[in-house]
Amino acid sequence: MVPDITGRVAINSVVSIFLSLHAAAQEGYYGVGHDRWHREFYSKLNRNDGGGTCCNLMDCRPTQSRMVGDHYEVKVDGEWTPVPNDRINNVVAPDGGAHVCAPRQEGANKGVVFCVVLPPEG
Repeated sequence: MVPDITGRVAINSVVSIFLSLHAAAQEGYYGVGHDRWHREFYSKLNRNDGGGTCCNLMDCRPTQSRMVGDHYEVKVDGEWTPVPNDRINNVVAPDGGAHVCAPRQEGANKGVVFCVVLPPEG
């Protein structure tokens, strides 16, 4: 009996794509995961500084967070970025995870963060 190599390749390709997208979302890359949460969550987040909504087009996305010393950091476009305390929104995301709203991290926008939602401490 000859194994169905085509079926195995197709399954492996689908699994690889899924794992790649999941990893990209956890790195906080611009636009990744935005569509899933925009309508029911991101569109309702407001900036703590009174500057309007947190989300401008594709700014918000799922990410990772960590505590370093006395401050939080989140992954924004694949790099750990310090989070000013006044950018942390005191809400819980529908998935219980970390989310960041920030422009694409290039040029003058490097290090700019509009809003951060942290997972509940537990």
